[in-house]
Amino acid sequence: MQKTRFFLKGSAAETAWLNRLAQQGQQLTQIDGWHYQFKPVDQPGQVLAEYLPAETLTAMADTFRPLASYRFKHNKFAVAYSKVAAVNRIVKADDNYRLKVTRQARDMALNWINGSIVGFWLMLCAAILLANQTRIMIPTATFLSGLALGTALMAVFTTISLVAAIRLHRQVHQLVQLTGNDEGTWKPTFHVMFRHQKDVPDTDQFGELGKWLLSVHNDKGDYYFDLRSSLSEYDIRSTIQKVINKEDFTVMSCFGLYPL
Repeated sequence: MQKTRFFLKGSAAETAWLNRLAQQGQQLTQIDGWHYQFKPVDQPGQVLAEYLPAETLTAMADTFRPLASYRFKHNKFAVAYSKVAAVNRIVKADDNYRLKVTRQARDMALNWINGSIVGFWLMLCAAILLANQTRIMIPTATFLSGLALGTALMAVFTTISLVAAIRLHRQVHQLVQLTGNDEGTWKPTFHVMFRHQKDVPDTDQFGELGKWLLSVHNDKGDYYFDLRSSLSEYDIRSTIQKVINKEDFTVMSCFGLYPL
């Protein structure tokens, strides 16, 4: 039996769907894009999806024989679907791989939103331009009907993409909290000015605050840094003050300006 479904490979929604079919006696055997192959069995097992490097899956081919596997085209990751009991094996080591895949899926959903809007207006402009150049008189009712249909399709596609992006963003947020890997996550940028410094301030000692970037400095010993951090302005100032006198530095929020 073959079924076609549009799931993010390895997602919780996909795994739940595969397990529902397993309870009905249909065991997963192969995945080809959006097509899933099943075969009827008397005692199907639960399906567990696990992210792992593609090279690891290849190296373990002789010993690790999952029900099916899927390799991402633009990644070095793969998803292995195993027949196991949930009480016997719980995967937690693939959260970093899952985070990267989910981030890319979220970005793709956001691109679909932008693409649907841009595509609609391009088609509308092309229709108007074609009508003017060929001098074809389009009845007003037909034009308005086509416009309404195009708008409705764009609204439906945009809504579906927006809902998908929101769900994926929630998953990304949860995985960031689990892994602590916030690389690529947007953070406010603070402006930190150090005064009366003989040398470049050693920002490595404040590495836990976030990512530091030297913006500009002058021959008076003033150094201006941009700091990407999820902490508050108070927390940043309190941490720096433990090492540097409060008179020798200034912390401005992302909405502030450098002192003049």
